[in-house]
Amino acid sequence: MRQLRFTIALAAAALAAMPAAAQQARKSPHETISRVLGDNRVTLTYGRPYTKDPGTGAPRVIWGSLVPWDAPYRLGADEATTLITQEPILVGGALVPAGAYTLYMVPSETGPSKLAISTAVGKWGVPVDVAHDLARVDLKKEALGKTADQLTLAIEKDGSGGGVLRIMWEATQFSVALAKPAAQVDFPQASPAETLRQRIGLTDIEVVYSRPSARGRVMLGGMNPYGEVWRTGANSATRISFSTPVTLQGSSVAAGSYELFTIPGKDEWTIILQKVSNQWGAYEYNAKNDVLRVTAKPAALAEHVETFTIDVNDIGRDSATLDLIWETTRVPVAIGVDVVGAVTPKVEAAMAGPGRKPYLQAAMFYLDHGLDLDKASRWMDAAIAEQPDLFYLYYQKARILAAKGDKAGAEAAARHSLELASKEPGPEGAEYRRLNEALLAGLK
Repeated sequence: MRQLRFTIALAAAALAAMPAAAQQARKSPHETISRVLGDNRVTLTYGRPYTKDPGTGAPRVIWGSLVPWDAPYRLGADEATTLITQEPILVGGALVPAGAYTLYMVPSETGPSKLAISTAVGKWGVPVDVAHDLARVDLKKEALGKTADQLTLAIEKDGSGGGVLRIMWEATQFSVALAKPAAQVDFPQASPAETLRQRIGLTDIEVVYSRPSARGRVMLGGMNPYGEVWRTGANSATRISFSTPVTLQGSSVAAGSYELFTIPGKDEWTIILQKVSNQWGAYEYNAKNDVLRVTAKPAALAEHVETFTIDVNDIGRDSATLDLIWETTRVPVAIGVDVVGAVTPKVEAAMAGPGRKPYLQAAMFYLDHGLDLDKASRWMDAAIAEQPDLFYLYYQKARILAAKGDKAGAEAAARHSLELASKEPGPEGAEYRRLNEALLAGLK
């Protein structure tokens, strides 16, 4: 019963992740199959398209036509096919931890067809970002003795606690072995993995890397020689992702995931981005795959840093610094994001459109980014008109007028804010009394 509840919960989580577009009417019947392999329950949910056209009844050629060769195929219909395994399992030799996954395949007429196991669940159709692929394994291709008029997935058990996943359609069968992993000892990692997440403006940045330690060795210029490509960490190549376009050292980078390589130097480092190819180290690095190359100047640190560190610092409204830090070296890489370009059109549309207006937020955004201060002042006046007794609105009004150079107006607004804040008990009133006093002192 516990296993059944676990399976249902995972299936519900995958369904909850389904985008609204996936709620459209299904075009094919759906099926869920579940088998217990040893002590592990494996469940597949998929759509089952027919060989014949469902609208006209006309026969269709499946492999190489309806399902093109060498292109990702959803391995079903409608929602992407979901695999749930309650225990770790080997799929074609690839270790798949317990959890929910999307299955899709890349069929080939001449080479090995591939089954892909993706961590991007809850999709309609085919996940296309290979950065989410956990593994791709070879499928065995055979002729079927009897034609399958409808896509059929099957899990067959064997006596060893494993089995076979079969994909059958038309006159072709693809199959892959399912097996129970051998017992493993969880040893500590010499270079533990780290995931860094940071938002800058409206941009989410994620860095996934492994962190080697010096342990008495000379690393930069020693174990990691100057002038040679470095994985910028340990184990798999370091991966960096941007949710929006950014700039690195002033050069444009499109939104997406990249592998981060560097060429350390005593006086200059080369920072390299490549599209994700799931490299181990830099052994297969090829410069022809570079998406971006920029340079950065290293800076000396006063104290030794034992473990390689990537960090995001100096976070501003539309900028930050990506720091590569190890031993006595820090390499700062400037990151820029276009907050103004992304937000300003939305602010203007909101202020010109119907309904309640975000007067305070719009005014502060324009003030903080040095935009049209006349508009900021009008919007702040509108915010004050809606709530005329709020002391912090007059303080922000004073800041806007000070930025415009209207010292008299700024002083009047600050004094009114101070008067209102003096009537407010508690820490918030005290804070704004201090802020107004500091603002008035700066106007003298």
